[in-house]
Amino acid sequence: MILDHLTNDRAFAMLPEWPQIVSFLRTADVLTCEAGRYDIDGDRFYAIIADEQHTNATNPLEAHRRYIDVQVAVRGSFVVLWRALRECISPLQAYDPEKDMLLMADEATTRLTLVPGVAAVFYPEDAHAPQPPVEAVRKVVFKIAVNDFGQVR
Repeated sequence: MILDHLTNDRAFAMLPEWPQIVSFLRTADVLTCEAGRYDIDGDRFYAIIADEQHTNATNPLEAHRRYIDVQVAVRGSFVVLWRALRECISPLQAYDPEKDMLLMADEATTRLTLVPGVAAVFYPEDAHAPQPPVEAVRKVVFKIAVNDFGQVR
């Protein structure tokens, strides 16, 4: 897991897609464009722009096998809970290959707050749980495909 300011390119240097992520955030009108999926390189690399409202729900930890998540708040802020997947021992739901999602009932060990200008990178070994925002939030989740060894394709 990586958490840093978007301007700190060194923190994200291991992601070959990082320059494209920064370019997308600068050139796409992410504050006003329609929410939804935006293909950058088909299923290998794409962005999901989402608007979320406050709810009283709590999301469980999730992990992905086929994608790295890069999450960015562009308006408002939201909390993401985290725990190393290797420490998780309580599956809530078996891995769903269609959704590329494993849900865990374990408690998080770390709480992150994402605000505009900050990005978080979650690798397949990172169980994470984006929580509903306190106020309305717009966020972008970049999905980057990895191979069977967890390396960017």
